[in-house]
Amino acid sequence: MTEGQRFVILSLPRTGSTYLVDYLDAVPGIRCLSEVFNRNTVLLRHHQPKDPTLADKAARDADPIGFLARLEPDVGACDWFGVKFFPGHGDRLLRYFCTSRQWKKIFLWRDNLLEQYISFLLASEKFGQESWERVADEATLTVPASALIDDLHGIERSYIEIEEALAFAEREQVFTLEYDDLGNALVMEQLLRFLGLPDVAIPALMQQGNSMPAFERGPRAAARIVNGDEVRRALRNTRYSRWLMD
Repeated sequence: MTEGQRFVILSLPRTGSTYLVDYLDAVPGIRCLSEVFNRNTVLLRHHQPKDPTLADKAARDADPIGFLARLEPDVGACDWFGVKFFPGHGDRLLRYFCTSRQWKKIFLWRDNLLEQYISFLLASEKFGQESWERVADEATLTVPASALIDDLHGIERSYIEIEEALAFAEREQVFTLEYDDLGNALVMEQLLRFLGLPDVAIPALMQQGNSMPAFERGPRAAARIVNGDEVRRALRNTRYSRWLMD
C-alpha cells in the first residue's frame, strides 16, 4: 500500500461518524474500520480479524503503531485503508495521525452541540459507550440542566484538541466536513476525490444511490427534550440558546 492511501476520521461521538465509516466501507476498494482504539475495547465493525491479537485490547495498547501495521494487512487487499479516532483515545496517537503524511485526515464535526449532546446521552443510555448505533427518532430525555453548560464546554474542548493537533498537518492532507454535509452529494464527491479515487470512477459510484448507505438526519434538539423550558432557562444568556429556536 503506497503513501496517501491510508486515512483517519477524526471526530467525536454522535457526529455521524459511524455513518461515514459505513459509507466509505461500501465504496469498492476502501476498507474503513471503526474505533480501533476505543478505551474499553477494539471496535472494528467491518472486519473479523484472522489474527486473534487484533481483538486484544492489551496487545493493542502495548504497541499502538505496531497494532495498526498488523491490522492493515489483516483486512485483506484494498486500495484505501481507514479507521475512526476520537481525541479521548489518546493524545500521542492523535498527534501521530495529524503529523504523519502516511495518513490523510478527515475532520468531521457537528455545529449543533446541543443535538450532539442529547444524541450522546440517549446513545449512552441505550448502548453504553462501546457502540454508537442510531437511536430511535422518537426517543426523548430529560436533560440534566445543571450540568448542561459544563458538558457543552467539554464537547468544545474535545473539538479544540483535534483542531490544535491538525495545526501540525499540511493543508492538503486535511478534509473537513460538518454533520449536515453527510447528506450533500457534492461534498461526498469532493471527499472521495480527496481520498484519491479516480475521477472516472466517482460519477458511476455517486449514481449507485440505493447501494450506498443513506444519510438520515436526526431530530432537532427541541423534539428530543422533555424539560424544554428548564433547558431554555439554562441557555438563555449563552450563544447556545439559538439551538432551541429550530
